[in-house]
Amino acid sequence: MKILINAVSARAGGGVSYLVNLLQMLPQLCPQDNFLAAIPDIELPVAVSNQPNLTIKVVSEASGNVFQRYLWENIGLIRLCKEWQADRLLCVANIIPLVSPGIPVTVILRNVAPLTPRVFKLTRQYEPKLKLAQLYFLRMLTLYSARKSNAVISLSHATAALLKKWVPEVNSPVLYHGISSLFRPDAPKPARVEGAPYFLYVSNLYVYKGLEYLVEALAADRSLPKVFVAGKVFDSGYMKMIYELVQTKEVSERIEFLESVKYSELPGWYANAAAMVYPSWCENCPNILLEAMACGCPIVAMNTGPMPEICSDAGFYAKPFNAASLADAMHRAQICDRSELSRRGIARAAGFTWEKAMQRHAEVLMGR
Repeated sequence: MKILINAVSARAGGGVSYLVNLLQMLPQLCPQDNFLAAIPDIELPVAVSNQPNLTIKVVSEASGNVFQRYLWENIGLIRLCKEWQADRLLCVANIIPLVSPGIPVTVILRNVAPLTPRVFKLTRQYEPKLKLAQLYFLRMLTLYSARKSNAVISLSHATAALLKKWVPEVNSPVLYHGISSLFRPDAPKPARVEGAPYFLYVSNLYVYKGLEYLVEALAADRSLPKVFVAGKVFDSGYMKMIYELVQTKEVSERIEFLESVKYSELPGWYANAAAMVYPSWCENCPNILLEAMACGCPIVAMNTGPMPEICSDAGFYAKPFNAASLADAMHRAQICDRSELSRRGIARAAGFTWEKAMQRHAEVLMGR
C-alpha cells in the first residue's frame, strides 16, 4: 500500500516532535508499505534515518501562512496523490483538501483552538484582524475535514469529546503522543541555573497559554520561586499585554523569558525544576507534560481539557482561569515530597510511548 502523509503544517513545538517520530517509526512498523511524506521547509530537531520505504519531499511553497498552505493542499497535494498513485492520504493537522483526492483520507485533530470560543475572544482582543480571519478559516476547514474524512483521530479523550459537540456523527479513535528516550530524570542541570529552586514553563506562546494567570500568581504569592518561560512567540499582541502585566505586577525579576531552548537541553531544565507550571486551558495532548513527567518533574496545570487525563496523580491542579488557585497549586508543588511526585510522574509517563502511538496509526490507516 502507498500512503501519502501531508505534514506541511508541522512547523513548531509538539507538531515537529510528532513528525520526527512518525517518519522514523511508522515505516519500520509497516515494512510492506511505502510512504511519501510532504513536509515543510524547516530544520528538524533530529535527523531522520534513511529507510527504503520512506521518501521525504520538502514543500517550500506550502511553508508560509495558512492560506498559502491550503492553496498547495488543493493543487499540489492532489497532483502528488495522482502522480504517486497513493492508496491512502494521512493529513496530520486538522485539514484535508476541499478537492477530493479520490482515495480514503484520515485526518488528525491536532489543534483544538478553532473549536474553542474563548480563543476567538482573546484573538479578537489582542491580535490583528488577519489572524482572527485565519482562525475562522481554520474552524471552517476543521469541521469540513471532520465530516468528510474516512477517519478522524483525536489525541486525547477530552479532544474526542469536544469534537463530538461540534460533529455528533463522528466517533473519533484516540491516539496519544509518546515520549523520546532523551527525556530522563538524571539529565544535568542547565548551566545558567544557579542553586535556587525554579519553576519552568515550556511551550510556544499563544493567546490560550494562560500566562496572565501565571504572572498574577507570582504577584499573589511573593514567596514563589522564579519562573523560566521557554517558548517562541506566535501571538505578539497577546505577549505585548503579558510583558506589560509583568511590569505592572512588579514581577520582572521573578519571571525570565528564554525564548526557544534547544531540544537537547530540555531534559535538564525539566529534571531540575521544582515543577513544570502549565496554565494553558486549550490543549490536545501536550508533549511537554509527557516530557516533564518522564524527567521526574511534578506538574502544575489547569484542571481542564486533557491535563488531568494525561497527568493523573503526578500533578497539582488549579481552577481554570483562577490566578489565586494557580498560586496555591504552585505553592503545594514547591513543598511537596518531590521524590514521590517524581516516582508517580515517571511511572505515568512510561505508559506513553511512540511505539504505541505509531502502532495505533498503523491500525487506523489500515482499517483494523
